[in-house]
Amino acid sequence: MHETRILLAEDQQIMRDTQCRLLRAMGYHQVTAAHNGQEAWEALCTLHYDLVLCDWNMPKIDGLELLLRVRENPKTQHLPFIMITGENAVDQVRIALASGISDFIVKPFSAALLQERITRALRPTQTPHAA
Repeated sequence: MHETRILLAEDQQIMRDTQCRLLRAMGYHQVTAAHNGQEAWEALCTLHYDLVLCDWNMPKIDGLELLLRVRENPKTQHLPFIMITGENAVDQVRIALASGISDFIVKPFSAALLQERITRALRPTQTPHAA
């Protein structure tokens, strides 16, 4: 767990800082924080990550577009990808699931829920769920 490399894509600084603190408290110390989808994509093209935590609504490249790029790239297509968002419309959840999301978390969320979803996403077989 401690060597797990996580890419966090979140455009709101307070949310990004809060999630980074939560991840570190959970023992995940190799966290890269991207301020938007473009930064996240560039990071994914540069380094290997074990998991992506991504906000849906971001500038430059939104979370769905980032997910589609990840799934289309042979080097990243199997990368666990958890969408973390304030969006909870049924249609958006369906779109994310159809696009290959590993899991979906609706803000606000607890540290326990985040840990549960990360643990599940990092298992060899994942089952998508929404909360």
